[in-house]
Amino acid sequence: MTALGVREAYRLWAPTYAAETAISSIDAALVGELTPDLSTARLLDAGCGEGRRLRDTGAARTVGVDLSPEMLQAGVGLDIDRPGLRTLQGDVRALPLPDRAFDVVWCRLVVGHLREIEQAYAELGRVVDHGGLVVVTDFHPEAQAAGHRRSFRANGQVHEIEHYVHTLQSHLAAAGAVGLRLDALREGCVGPDVREFYERADRLAQYREHVGLPVVLALAFRREG
Repeated sequence: MTALGVREAYRLWAPTYAAETAISSIDAALVGELTPDLSTARLLDAGCGEGRRLRDTGAARTVGVDLSPEMLQAGVGLDIDRPGLRTLQGDVRALPLPDRAFDVVWCRLVVGHLREIEQAYAELGRVVDHGGLVVVTDFHPEAQAAGHRRSFRANGQVHEIEHYVHTLQSHLAAAGAVGLRLDALREGCVGPDVREFYERADRLAQYREHVGLPVVLALAFRREG
């Protein structure tokens, strides 16, 4: 299977992207653990997809940025167009946003699509305010080593997405270079919480093989003052 480039992959995936997957469910649980109360916070979701994660954050102000216009267009009608919430097109490596504009920044399952992550971390560190929190999730290197790939189904076919493995050490080095200090680390593993996704796909045999495998790496960084 030839991996699709990011732009083409998300153009194809956009119409069905809103459907939850085992990976997105694990990601959501980890980010929920790492994210503080948002009631007075300015929140950025860098790589927001179609924006479904933006609807119920409770944040005082929420902005979503995504590279794919098709993904953002797919979010129209998802109740994300309301006061205090907006989406715009942009690259996580060159965010169209001012310095120190957010208290909490999410970048979820995005950096694995980048060959180099240093510029992305530089931008995340630029837009978060002093003392603010940056939460980054990535496809776990152990999942990649076990043969798992970032993929999706569209038009009756399974497509793989261009993806690069970044070790914990490379994340820490890129973050540290721009003044982001590790605050917390979580690993999300396949377990009972996502069994239903395997059942729906008639893949319980694979579920039993995957139980305990880390598939999502989640890192929370604090912006030094």
